[in-house]
Amino acid sequence: MKLEKVITNTQDFYNFQKEVQEGKLAKSILLISQDEQYSYQFALSLAALLFNNGQIVENEHYIKVKSLSHPDLKIYPQKERLMVADSDSIVEEGSIKPIFADKKIIIIKNIDNAMEQAQNKLLKTLEEPNKNMYFIVTTTSLNQVLPTIRSRCNKIELAKLPTAVINEFCQGNALASVLCDGYAGRAFYLAQMEDLKSMFDSVLACVTQLKNSKNLLSFSKRLSAFKDNFNLIMEMLSLIMEDLLFIKVGKTNKIRFKESASTLQMVEGEYTIAAISEIRKLIDKAVKEMTFNCNFLVVIENLLLNILEVKYICR
Repeated sequence: MKLEKVITNTQDFYNFQKEVQEGKLAKSILLISQDEQYSYQFALSLAALLFNNGQIVENEHYIKVKSLSHPDLKIYPQKERLMVADSDSIVEEGSIKPIFADKKIIIIKNIDNAMEQAQNKLLKTLEEPNKNMYFIVTTTSLNQVLPTIRSRCNKIELAKLPTAVINEFCQGNALASVLCDGYAGRAFYLAQMEDLKSMFDSVLACVTQLKNSKNLLSFSKRLSAFKDNFNLIMEMLSLIMEDLLFIKVGKTNKIRFKESASTLQMVEGEYTIAAISEIRKLIDKAVKEMTFNCNFLVVIENLLLNILEVKYICR
C-alpha cells in the first residue's frame, strides 16, 4: 500500500477536500504530526488537491506535484533548517503571481527547526497572504513553533492511523507495526530496515541474558553495530521493560512484543517493579546524554552497568 493512498483515505484528507471544494480552506495551514515523512507527504497530497480544486485527479498538475517540478509549488527549507535567506525568498515568492495554475502553494517543512528570526520574517506573509496564495507548514513539535506563527495558521493535528491500516502498510512486519506507533511514514521507514529484527534481538538479549558485568562489553559492542539508531534502540528497550511490567502485574494482554512474551516470562523474576521503574528513568537519562553528543559506547556501557546495579539493589 502506497503512503499516498493511505493519506487520501483518511478522515483528515476528506475534511480538507470538503473545505477546498467549498472554498473554505484557510490560506495558512499548520500540519502537526510527530511523523515527519507523513506530514510532508500529506502536504504534497493537499497541494495536488488544491491545484485540482478539490478533486483527486492524476492530471498534469498531479504529476508535476509528485515529481516536485510544479512551477507554482515551492518547498522550503532548501537545506536542513529554515534560515533567514529562506524566509526572504518565501516573502518574495509570495508577491509573484502563479504562472501555470490559478494558485500558488508554498510548503514549509519542519518549521519547529527554523531559526527564530526566520520565523519572525514570515509573520506578515502568513497573516495576509496574497490572492490565490496558500501556505502549508509542517511541524513535529508545536511547542517549538513561535506563538505568533501558531496564531496565524489554521492548526490541524494529523491523526494516527488505525492498527489494521498500519499492519497492512507494514506487510506483516510485526516489529515495524509495534514500533511505528500509528505513524505511516515511520512504519514505511521501519519496514524497510533490513537489520530491524537483528537490532531488536540484540536489545532483548541485553534484558534477558546480561547477568553480570563480566560480559557487559560484549553486549555493548553488539549494540554498537546499530549506533546510528540510538533512539530506536532506547525505544525498544523501554517498550521491552514495559512488557516486563505487564507480565509482572498480570496484564499479558497488553504486551506489545507478543513473540517475545515467553522469553520475558522466563526472566521476569529478575526484575522487581521498582527496578523496572528505575530502569525506565535510566533510559530517559541515556537519551538526554546522547543529545549532548556523548560517545555511544560510553553511554550504552554506563546504561547496562546501571541496569545491573538497579536489578541488584531492588531485589
